[in-house]
Order: sequence, then structure tokens, then C-alpha cells
Amino acid sequence: MNVTRVVLICGLALLQACVSTSTTPEHKPTQQEAAVANVNLAAGYLRQGKPETAIEILQRAIKQDPKLADAHSMIAVAYDQLGSREDAETHYKKATQLEPENSAAANAYAVFLCRNARWKDAEPYFQKAVANLKYQTPEVSYTNAAVCALNAGDREKAEQNFRAALSRKPNYPDALEGMLDMSYQDKNYLQARAFLARFRDVKPATAEVLLMCFNIEDQLKNHDAANRCAAQLREGFPDSPEIQQLNQVQKRDGRG
Repeated sequence: MNVTRVVLICGLALLQACVSTSTTPEHKPTQQEAAVANVNLAAGYLRQGKPETAIEILQRAIKQDPKLADAHSMIAVAYDQLGSREDAETHYKKATQLEPENSAAANAYAVFLCRNARWKDAEPYFQKAVANLKYQTPEVSYTNAAVCALNAGDREKAEQNFRAALSRKPNYPDALEGMLDMSYQDKNYLQARAFLARFRDVKPATAEVLLMCFNIEDQLKNHDAANRCAAQLREGFPDSPEIQQLNQVQKRDGRG
């Protein structure tokens, strides 16, 4: 496994955070209501993979209501998708300024900064996101921060954040995967076994997971358990690259 990638659960959260308004046929929408309607419309285009169209609509929304943080957050995501970093950062930052308590916006900006190798700049925004007690998914920001720290070479901070994510949501798979991978790389096989068991409780086994299962049990000299993992790998993923790796290990150890 390799968790040295940012868990990009930011744009989706922003798309799902759109505000709905209800109007009657006799009601003429205000500028603010029109702006919200355009944000909702743009979210649909972003989900369809049409950021250019979304930007046109969001520019209109920002003209209608320049202080609508959701519009700035969403247009930042659209610019980000198109690779327009400067425009994206301008709007990510604007959204966090307009709504300092908006955890989704803070997390999205932090992820953007992290992907651009700016861990020191990203960390305060991750902290701002999780500081809001009303934030419904703090485990996402904690895990994003952990992966970002890993990319920056700060394994201690990464572990702190993975564990913080699991303290908020013990079965969060991305954080479990992170702790599993770190434990395995550190050759802490007993801990890796524990995190592997928890991870398999919430995610279907993949060839990669089953090979790791075999290697962990092999290192712990639990050959019966290792053989069970190997059998599951051969039965479930007979044509996977992991089979070749398994064969090499077993052949080396005279078990092929």
C-alpha cells in the first residue's frame, strides 16, 4: 500500500454543501437567492466534469453575491481542476476569509496547498477545519493532514493526525490504511496486524491487502495464518501481480 497521496475529499464535500432555496411563483428571487441557485447549478456541471461551464455560472453568482463563500469555494475547485493555480488559490483563500468557520472550505484550501508542496501553509488550515466542533467529518481533515505530513517527511505528525482521525471515527478506512502502511514500513508487525484486521472489517480484501496479510503473518512466524492469506490471494486474485510476488517469497523460502 501507499498512502502518500492526499485524500481529496474536499471538492465532493463542497458540491454536497449547496444551499437550497424555495420560492413561490409570485416570489421574485433576490440577488442572494439567485446566486445560491447558480451555485447549485454549477455544482451539477462540476459533477459532470464540465468545469469551464461551471466557472461561467459561478462568475455570475459571485457578481450577484460577492460574499457568498460557497461560490468562491466552488469556483476554486473548478479552477483547480483546470490547473489554474493562481485563480484557484485566490478563491480558496477568499472563501476562508468570508467564512472562517467553514471547515469544508478550510479543508479544501489546505488540500490545495498540500498538493502544491506547501505543508507549512496547509497545516493551519487543517487545524482550523477540525477546530470547529460543528464539523461533521473531522476525520477527513485529520487524514488529509496526516498524508500531507507524510509527503513532507514528518512521520511523527502524520501518525498524530491518523490517530486523531481514528479517535473521531474508529472505522475510518483511509486512516486505518495510513496506520497500517506506516506500521508495516516501520516493521512493527504486531501493530500492523491489528490495523490490518480493523481495515479488513470495513473494506473488501484486495490482492494488495492479502499480500500484506501474508507478509505480516510470515514475519510474525505465524505460518498457518500466512498460508491462509496466501490461499485467499490465489483464490480471489489468480492473475494479479501480487501472485508473482507471493511466488517469489515462497520459492525463496522453499515453500513454492
